[in-house]
Amino acid sequence: MTNQKKRVILVTGASRGVGKGIAEGMARKGDIIICAARSQKKGSTVQQFGFEIQSSLDETVKKIKVKGANGIAYPIDLNNQKEILELSGYIKKEFGRLDLLIHSACQIHDDLVQPKPYWEKSVDLWSVMDVGLKSNYLLSHALTPLMIESKGKLIVQISSHGAMCYMHGPIYGAQKAGIDKMAFDMAYDLKSHDICSLSLWSGIVKDEKTQKVSEMHGEQYAEFLKGAASQEYAGLVINKLYDDPKLMTLSGKTLLAAEAGNQYGVEDIDGCSPKSDRETLGGPREFSKAVVY
Repeated sequence: MTNQKKRVILVTGASRGVGKGIAEGMARKGDIIICAARSQKKGSTVQQFGFEIQSSLDETVKKIKVKGANGIAYPIDLNNQKEILELSGYIKKEFGRLDLLIHSACQIHDDLVQPKPYWEKSVDLWSVMDVGLKSNYLLSHALTPLMIESKGKLIVQISSHGAMCYMHGPIYGAQKAGIDKMAFDMAYDLKSHDICSLSLWSGIVKDEKTQKVSEMHGEQYAEFLKGAASQEYAGLVINKLYDDPKLMTLSGKTLLAAEAGNQYGVEDIDGCSPKSDRETLGGPREFSKAVVY
């Protein structure tokens, strides 16, 4: 069994993008960070929006280990419920507990960012709902009993401004709005167990995709990236949330990473503070406190 002072953390979507950055950004000495995604081997790439993007759990784990944490690559298809249950069983058997669950996986279709109405896009965009909403629910469903038993502390679902403004069309918007509401409702069910459930809008992030676009469009895109966060920033913010003695007062809320980071005094890896896009893209909605069974 694991030393109780060491955190056991699961991060999905950890082979690239925000998930990769979160896993690397929140790594502390002694942590056990299980990195789950489809692409494992070093040098693996995926095609996305016409770009070839590096995607490797092994690369993520390598960077985590540099920080003195124990990174574990766990290849999984989150569209497969059987594999989700196997992951849950693995964590229970190997570590006996789970302190943090970070949902950052999202299945992206090439049509997603096309400037076309929904009926001219592929119906396969529905996959965004399967990995990123359905998978979040199934994985939470499988792992919550272990978190309750082992006194886990925090479940974070990564979302975005797409929950409030038109962003990439109705499927993407529905997924993000669904994530925010699911985090809110889970918080109600988890309240008596002192497990915080919240949604975190990562904001504009300088990841592999934005880097490729920036290389193509130069100064034009550089303006768009002003104030953007690094991939690791959300992980730094999640660490501050985890350490907050008043964490449970945030349960059920949807937070903007830039605003939460500013409140906690979190500097990005370049020493700057990412900007909030609340004024331009909108802020989270307030849900009703009414309860209906």
